[in-house]
Amino acid sequence: MTPDHVEQAADWQARLFSENCSDQDRARFDIWLRENAAHHRAYDLVSQIWQSGSFAPARRSAPLSRRAVLGAFALCAAGAVAAPRTADAQSVRTGRNQTRRLVIGAVTVQMDACSALICGPERYKLDFGQGRFAFSLRPEQEAVRLGCCAWRISGEQGDYALDVTPDRMTLAVISGGLRLHHGNAAAARLGPGQFMVFDRRTLQARVTEGRVGDLLAWREGRAIFHETPLDQAVAEMARYSDRPVALLSPSLAHLRLSGVFHTHDPERFFNALTHLLPLRVLVERDRIAIVKL
Repeated sequence: MTPDHVEQAADWQARLFSENCSDQDRARFDIWLRENAAHHRAYDLVSQIWQSGSFAPARRSAPLSRRAVLGAFALCAAGAVAAPRTADAQSVRTGRNQTRRLVIGAVTVQMDACSALICGPERYKLDFGQGRFAFSLRPEQEAVRLGCCAWRISGEQGDYALDVTPDRMTLAVISGGLRLHHGNAAAARLGPGQFMVFDRRTLQARVTEGRVGDLLAWREGRAIFHETPLDQAVAEMARYSDRPVALLSPSLAHLRLSGVFHTHDPERFFNALTHLLPLRVLVERDRIAIVKL
């Protein structure tokens, strides 16, 4: 990790917390984060500084700036960080092959690898970013405000699953029920066994039924694919790899893959691809590259 990586991470931190941050910005950030393990380390460092409150704005309306992030980093390096203050919001992220469990008010959240959420600025407010989550709601007097991809989510006691990619948001009800609001659209409701799939490019949403357990297989160390496009399957297993994964031949992206794979051994998955599909897998020192024959 170099100072340039920290500067890039500071740029991204400021952009992600900006009121003008778009879905396209978040998609570009996700690509940058996966390009290099050093990017993960730099962003983790910047996030830790943010979570410490060491550069929290004095007023809630003050925007987070790249200069503030880098200033806080310099103070940390000098060992002169001021006492923490309450921040506007806190970013919580998991790296590759890392999971996390949080309890925030009436919400218990389990985060899969390479997932992100923002807590605050109001108490008991959570915004889910890209990644995969299992969350539970329990009764509590103070309401919890949940959000994802511009949707406002509220619900009753129960268990839920959420998967967010640059292209879509998939939300499923295991038990309980959810109410969903998006802009001026009519409110939607999901019951047990129901999914809502939201296309982030077309802004179209549909409610359907499906295999709820597939969305939670990651908690048991499994990845389940049903005629899944290769680029999606590769992105899925890259969460658990100890090095970045690159699909270098775009023509391979739409090949289909089915099967059940263990997330604790991603290299076995990538090696198996050479027997299942017409491609080559190059295991290099600093990445895994997938190319056509």
